[in-house]
Amino acid sequence: MKKSNSFFKKSNIPNYLTIFRILLVPIIIILTCINFGPVVYSYKLNDLYESNFYLSTIIAGVLFIIASLTDFIDGFLARKYLWISNFGKLWDPLADKILVNSVMLIFAGCNTNNHMPIYFIIPILMVLRDIIVDGYRMFAASKNIVVAANMWGKLKTTAQMFAIIFIYFFFNMNYNPANIWYWCVQNLMCWIALGFSLYSGVEYMIKITKLISKK
Repeated sequence: MKKSNSFFKKSNIPNYLTIFRILLVPIIIILTCINFGPVVYSYKLNDLYESNFYLSTIIAGVLFIIASLTDFIDGFLARKYLWISNFGKLWDPLADKILVNSVMLIFAGCNTNNHMPIYFIIPILMVLRDIIVDGYRMFAASKNIVVAANMWGKLKTTAQMFAIIFIYFFFNMNYNPANIWYWCVQNLMCWIALGFSLYSGVEYMIKITKLISKK
């Protein structure tokens, strides 16, 4: 009887989902950066300003939702069936950050063609927060201190994903004095996500510092 490859087993389903999420990122980025296909729907604020949602943008948004769902599904399976692995511990949170931060940076850089110009300060602060927290967690790991994800970290990821989904399907217009209310609403979701991101980062730092001081 042949021995099956240890990687291809049920307990690795969360890992398959994590890999799938990472593979979707370049496809989502390409579709987000270009406008092709017909305009699926549009918002006309007045006679001068109209926000168009192209087929490529809608497809990118759908793929982002699918990628986001794999994050919740693999976490659920890992907790329910204890399908936890060293690969998952490392790559599951990294996959989330690659997905979210890549799309946020793309949105920030797309100042034309009806893409929302999120202030660069938002994704930059999110990326810096992740680098600092992950570096501190690695330092703690070198002292045999493992810090699990807390509620605020999970809320941060959820808020980021919801903010991006709202941008893909509802709010994608550049700033203009004529549409200031619309622009504020679309940015509000991102500022909320940034607030969760920074707060959860501070929580991690405080918790890790306390654990290290007890060593």
